[in-house]
Amino acid sequence: MTEPLITVIVPVYKVEKYLHNCVDSVINQTYKNWELILVDDGSPDNCPQICDDYAAKDRRIKVIHKANGGVSSARNMAIDNAQGEYVAFLDSDDFWHADYLKILLDLSVKYSADIVQCSFIRGIETVFPIINKKVKVKSFDNHSIFLKGYSKIIVWGKLYKRFTIDDIRLPVGKYFEDDFTTWKWYYNAKKIAVTNQTLYYYTENNQSVMAGHKNEPRLDFIEAYEERIDFFNTKGEKDLEDYSRGHLCKAMLLTSNNPMLSEEQNEIVSRTFINNWSLIKFSRFIPLHLRLLFFMYRFFPKMTKRLVSIVR
Repeated sequence: MTEPLITVIVPVYKVEKYLHNCVDSVINQTYKNWELILVDDGSPDNCPQICDDYAAKDRRIKVIHKANGGVSSARNMAIDNAQGEYVAFLDSDDFWHADYLKILLDLSVKYSADIVQCSFIRGIETVFPIINKKVKVKSFDNHSIFLKGYSKIIVWGKLYKRFTIDDIRLPVGKYFEDDFTTWKWYYNAKKIAVTNQTLYYYTENNQSVMAGHKNEPRLDFIEAYEERIDFFNTKGEKDLEDYSRGHLCKAMLLTSNNPMLSEEQNEIVSRTFINNWSLIKFSRFIPLHLRLLFFMYRFFPKMTKRLVSIVR
């Protein structure tokens, strides 16, 4: 088998504390036929120089310097310049298991999968921990990956065949940009393989963009769900439309527990839930336990929110 080229995309902004560990985890991959695109998104620290230093030492590493435009614009620019048959995303404060690319590529070949997805661990370590567990791999099509509950909205932690991304780009200027995008890439795939192997390390970085907003209510993801629902409705994909409405209802229930929501946001959350629940309360595509939970929330919201808060 010829070794296909894998494009690794890393957006870089104010992560000089983590960047060496991130890039080294790519350089130290047991699979060697990759190109790494580091996109310096106008970082004001030493990251631009660190990127250039790596590129000077390894011809597989390319650097793009651009004005700050956010993580979506950085990823999009790298996608536009990618040469690989496969694409993988890695955040610049995270790092990979040494066999990340090898294992995911092998699974892609073995299962004829267009997307391969792994598990991840989060923490503050800089060396990948040893994790011993029985390896399991499941295979899905572009419907069952959603309906069986194995879809993950995050763009990282996966290996994509280039055609699944196609001309779909991440929205610039939106929070929860993954919500707008990953489902489209899943839908483009004929087969998706999911392994329980833990190969991605998510660093709990208190200085990251998302960490800085985790207590500030943002409802951009509602627009992402509504876009998804409209798309599946237009395609006549009733199962995926109802599933998406159910997932949005669940998100509204969880969001309603945020004490930082304004009165206007509470009204939006409540209205969004009611509008979607009314359309799926008898749907055979929504699991019975979720329909019961949504029924409780519709008529006994305070009690249901307390129950969900305790369970979480």
